[in-house]
Amino acid sequence: MNLSFLNSLFLIGLIAAIIPILIHLFIKYKPRIVYFSSLRFLKEVQKKKSRLLRLRELLLLITRILIIIFFILALARPVLKTLLPQKSTSHAPTAVALVVDNSFSMNYLEKENTLFSEAREKVEDMLDLLNDKDRVMLLSLDGAYNAEQDYFTSPSQAAKDLQSITISDNTMALQQVLESTQPQLENTDMINKEIYFISDGQSVPWKDIDEVKLAEELFVIPVGEDSIRQNISSVSARCVPKILSGTNEPVIQAVIKNNSSKSLSDVIVSLVLNNITRAETALNLNPYQSKQLTFEMPQQGERFHFGEVRVKDEMLPDDNVFYFNFPVQSRPKICVISSTQLPVALSSVLEVITQQQWEQKTPQEMNEQIVENNQLFILYSVNAFDEKLRFYADEILQKGKAIFLIPDEHVYQRSSLQEWLIRRNIHYQNIDEEYSAIDFVNRAHPICAVLGEEHFQSADIYRMWKVHAPDFVPLISSDTGNPVILIKDNLMLSAIDLTESWSNIIYQTVFPVLFYNIGYYLGDASSEITQYAVGSVPAGGLELDGEFTCQIPAGDIVPLTFTGNRNTFPNTDQQGHYYIYDDSGLVKVLSFNAPREESDLSLLSTAQKDQITKDNGNIHFLTAENCRDEILTSRYGYEFWKQLLWVVLALLIIEMLLAYSGKNIFKK
Repeated sequence: MNLSFLNSLFLIGLIAAIIPILIHLFIKYKPRIVYFSSLRFLKEVQKKKSRLLRLRELLLLITRILIIIFFILALARPVLKTLLPQKSTSHAPTAVALVVDNSFSMNYLEKENTLFSEAREKVEDMLDLLNDKDRVMLLSLDGAYNAEQDYFTSPSQAAKDLQSITISDNTMALQQVLESTQPQLENTDMINKEIYFISDGQSVPWKDIDEVKLAEELFVIPVGEDSIRQNISSVSARCVPKILSGTNEPVIQAVIKNNSSKSLSDVIVSLVLNNITRAETALNLNPYQSKQLTFEMPQQGERFHFGEVRVKDEMLPDDNVFYFNFPVQSRPKICVISSTQLPVALSSVLEVITQQQWEQKTPQEMNEQIVENNQLFILYSVNAFDEKLRFYADEILQKGKAIFLIPDEHVYQRSSLQEWLIRRNIHYQNIDEEYSAIDFVNRAHPICAVLGEEHFQSADIYRMWKVHAPDFVPLISSDTGNPVILIKDNLMLSAIDLTESWSNIIYQTVFPVLFYNIGYYLGDASSEITQYAVGSVPAGGLELDGEFTCQIPAGDIVPLTFTGNRNTFPNTDQQGHYYIYDDSGLVKVLSFNAPREESDLSLLSTAQKDQITKDNGNIHFLTAENCRDEILTSRYGYEFWKQLLWVVLALLIIEMLLAYSGKNIFKK
């Protein structure tokens, strides 16, 4: 048996048990003096009364101590925890937070049913262990659902609510659910407080679980068999401009991944544009292999708004489709900040890609309106990087706009610019006069996706800065190992001045293409916003104003408003296309995709489980065979404070009888 107290603070009152002892030690009863005519039997009477008095005082002392002790224990509400399983209905009142894993990996088809269907059956089994006195909070890993269900209800009502939980594309970690649930459990006056988590055992929901210190027992109830699972996922898809081709048509690049340890053959992948299948291909995938596919766009003159790359996989359908849409091309908004005249090669390219709409400003001319009107700011040979320009440079980056820094030979001498760069862990160290060539092009980045080393064969570099920026990604590097162009988010750096004395790259045919890509990637905010993560709300960059309607992936039509600061958008927890209409028809398509972490179906290892239980001893990983008995064994038995009060009443009666008997002794 294991004893516990619901109101343990009252146990401090046990100190009061010393009061009867102090009374016994310091307050002595003085007998009444009686004069006898004869002292013959006095000694015998005194001995007899003395023994009775000592026995009575000892019994009174013990009784009063026990009265205080049992009364304080009753206030502390003691309960007993049984070591043997009981019947499901024979337990003290219990508050249960029942968390169902509804991430899309639970939609995996095992035999004839999904893991989520099995999870629902497990929930019903857990509810059968409760009675009408118990209370249940039915939760999931979906924050939107939990916000509407953050209350305790009866087990029978929870069984009905269970049907409203569905697979979600936008789930959160178990740690977040527990942090919001624990305060509500602690505020209940139930004897038992328990948490159940019904899950397929995947590691994704367990992120940052070590940050939670549980006061209640958490029982992890598994679903599914501990076997190898196979899954194919469509990881990404995007439209890539193919401006070096004769047709100038873009291509669709997609990545397909095998998430299992089995080799898979003849996997069918389809390209769907505007809801029509345009191409199909079959591929073989080795264990855990990812493959990139390239689909040529059909040359039919049709305007494509949106598309999907689909993979055929019946085991887990939720990651079979990756949604994307086509950028609405508009001219880049570029401003050059410079104290000198631009090289002709650079100004000529800017004329072409902006349709002669770019502007040049000096550092002294910078103002708020210029920042608002442009998206890409090229800093070239800036003589005075004063406090004003530093302020606007910071504001440009904070607003999600872009900066492309092109140095001259005096960068190192401008201390204010150096300080601004050092704050971002960027160091222009010294100029390398060694002759070099370009031998690396990062084709994984959209700017260089259609370029290769062969396009830079004739490009020579005569001098360049050695740039140390460990957080940046090189786009182009020289054969000496030095990066020529680097990027991190919306900040791009060059290691060369775009003049003839530094490099002949400005005269290469690849230079306009490279700068075209830079201009459209950094200078056109709308052209690269082609995909969103589920749960996000696109607030800016939509260039919409007025009243619209939106058709969400489920098919429902909801109103939208974009006027001033009042921007409304529906819940985006479903992956798929969101179609925005006005009175004239379709005006924009936004594509939302769920993270692909859930595509990895590998389970928590024994070592990972041991580490979790080591960090928090209240977490118990159960098996399908022992989960029922483990839960019943963990529960407390009964409160017995009422019985203690009956004991206190009995002791009070005994105390009164002893006190009354004492009076009779002294009368004799």
